[in-house]
Amino acid sequence: MKLYQSLIILSLSLGSFGCAVTSGLQSYDVPDQGRYETNLGAVLNVVKLTPETVQAFSLDHAVVQQNYAALFKDQRVAYRLTNGDVLSIQLWAYPEITPPLGNNVSNDLSAQSIGYPIDSSGYIQFPLIGRYKAEGKTLEQVNRELPQLLKRYLKNPDLTARVISYEGKPYSVQGNVTKGGVFYLRDQPISVYTALGLAGGVTELGDNTSVRLIRNGVTYNLNTIELEKAGYSLHKLLLQPDDTLYVNARENQKIYVMGEAQKNQALPMRDQGMTLSDVLGESLGINPTSASASRVYVLRTNPKDHTSELFHLNLMSLGDFSLANQFQMKSNDIVYVDATGLTRWQRVVNQIIPFSNALYNLDRLGQ
Repeated sequence: MKLYQSLIILSLSLGSFGCAVTSGLQSYDVPDQGRYETNLGAVLNVVKLTPETVQAFSLDHAVVQQNYAALFKDQRVAYRLTNGDVLSIQLWAYPEITPPLGNNVSNDLSAQSIGYPIDSSGYIQFPLIGRYKAEGKTLEQVNRELPQLLKRYLKNPDLTARVISYEGKPYSVQGNVTKGGVFYLRDQPISVYTALGLAGGVTELGDNTSVRLIRNGVTYNLNTIELEKAGYSLHKLLLQPDDTLYVNARENQKIYVMGEAQKNQALPMRDQGMTLSDVLGESLGINPTSASASRVYVLRTNPKDHTSELFHLNLMSLGDFSLANQFQMKSNDIVYVDATGLTRWQRVVNQIIPFSNALYNLDRLGQ
């Protein structure tokens, strides 16, 4: 009978031991580098951090150059008129034909009433010459063509045409800005930074380093830190009609620290960016009694194609902290510091001993 009870106690203890061994996050089966598939079928590309891979993966300037070079091309084109715009046209020698506007233009309605609006067909109605096709032309063309047409009726048809109301080429600014909404492009180019200023600037909750640009159905994530380091400035990125800018929330730009760091936390990204050393430092370092310095991991998922990279850094050597100091973090990175084998064993023992004592006491009570 006692042998039978002892076998039951032993089997239950071993079962508890098995649960304890397999409990918690595991990294013992993760290779140093290469393809790794989890039990749930997730596929990761494990990258061992070396001086070469740190430079390749921290801020991939080549990818930034490739993805954004076209975005910064074809800047500063002359403004072309479109339907909805309202023109002011002054014949200086004939004020009776085109009375001076003075300061009468106070809003869009007054501009429509005293100016020359471009209709849905792209025409304005002008004295003497009738309908004139203005859509698609620059102001320089209008100032050159109208006098030629008026020469048939007027001796001195010198004039000046300008836009007094821009309604034809909208763009939108949304998200964490003071005054979001629809705005309109003008004859002077509007950069991303200018557009944000016209919208009242980024709010305290907004992240001025993380802006999305939606253009022609394509979304561009404008990380100002990466772009500046790659040689691009949002001062030089000009908006186009129907563009949408969206300023992301600062609370969405975080790095998550787990495992044997001294402080597990969701860490907000700094505006100037952060390295792995910064993250470990903000988390009070790795636990000197339980952490395995040889198994520090960073999990990064690409939001576009949902592929994941698992970066492995061995910090057993003090000199390898230079790699941590060079490795640039990105939003939503997960930093995981694994436990040592001894730490795992101690946790197993700490779970088994109380349970075994309880079983022993039960066995004594049955005697």
